[in-house]
Amino acid sequence: MTTPTKDFHDPRVLFSEQQSGHYTIGTVAVDNPRTLNALDLSMLRAMESKLLEWRDREDIACVVLHADSEKAFCAGGDVKSLIIGLQSEPSIRFAVEYFKTEYFVDYLIQVYPKPILCWADGITMGGGIGIMNGASCRIVTERTVMAMPEIAIGLFPDVGGTYFLNRLPAGLGLFLGLTGARFNGSDAVAIGMAEGLARSDRKQQVLVGLSELDWTADRQSNRELLQNYLDSFVEAGVAGESDLMKRLDTVRGLTMKATIAEIDGAFRSWDGADAWIKDAIRGYLAGSPTSAKAIFQQLSGGSELSLKKVFLREWDLALNFCTRSDFREGVRARLIDKDHKPNWNPPALAQLAEDEIDRLFSKGHGQDDLLAGKLSVLIPEG
Repeated sequence: MTTPTKDFHDPRVLFSEQQSGHYTIGTVAVDNPRTLNALDLSMLRAMESKLLEWRDREDIACVVLHADSEKAFCAGGDVKSLIIGLQSEPSIRFAVEYFKTEYFVDYLIQVYPKPILCWADGITMGGGIGIMNGASCRIVTERTVMAMPEIAIGLFPDVGGTYFLNRLPAGLGLFLGLTGARFNGSDAVAIGMAEGLARSDRKQQVLVGLSELDWTADRQSNRELLQNYLDSFVEAGVAGESDLMKRLDTVRGLTMKATIAEIDGAFRSWDGADAWIKDAIRGYLAGSPTSAKAIFQQLSGGSELSLKKVFLREWDLALNFCTRSDFREGVRARLIDKDHKPNWNPPALAQLAEDEIDRLFSKGHGQDDLLAGKLSVLIPEG
């Protein structure tokens, strides 16, 4: 049995329990609308503490992740607070704590032994996809807007992005990672990032009805019970309405290349009329060249990694991005000063030395493998 070292609380993450016969449904409601429910270290610690507690309780049959906000489920990790924390001291201790906790929570959800329902209504991006992606049943709505926009702030699509982006239709994950392009709930269902789309106004009915289900002590039966229940609420034929899938041939023509330089050339020379593709390419061109090259290597070199090895590799990447990269400058320009004029260094892909990218994938950050120790407690091997 694993228990957290402390029982953390944060008023921006609300926990509740709903009785259902002999069993209990645990609910996590993110409640930080000022930041579109972005997750900072304190919020993540509270989630870790409660999820571990519920995991070890025999009466907990199911867990629900959602937010009361109509605008956002979770806009991602609170990278603004992360960078401010990094600026307050000479070391990267704050980043070590942040990424150790965030990645552990993401991994914990992925391997959670009990079914988890994630109701992803509204903006669901970056770290929001990280906590959504591992849930057993992922429900989106007509208001859902998704993206992995890290290239815009000089980072990379982390929170397990190496794993789940590589499991999308060929060429698509790389396109989404390099451009930060947005897609909707119908797209999410079509590409396998959600099990179904339900109308947002049915949420309360869905959540209340969970207490009327015949939960048992068998976890696999409970997973099937939950999925069958949700199937009665989802909209039929949604996957066929995906505009993203209709663009797949174009996307593949742009990204299925041998090098990032070839992809860069394809993006810059594309002269089609599709407004969504144009906007996606603008996102790439405005992003960090260092991030672009790192993302290409991240995804192309990580397709065969296990989930655990993905998170350990992303741990090294994240800490190295915090020591020397465009990450701090990107957050400054986009989220702190908001001048939207990041000074990328270097400013062009061709000026980027190969050893600089190799450094990002190394142990050059000099930190202990604290995440490895935490993940091994959950699953010793893999």
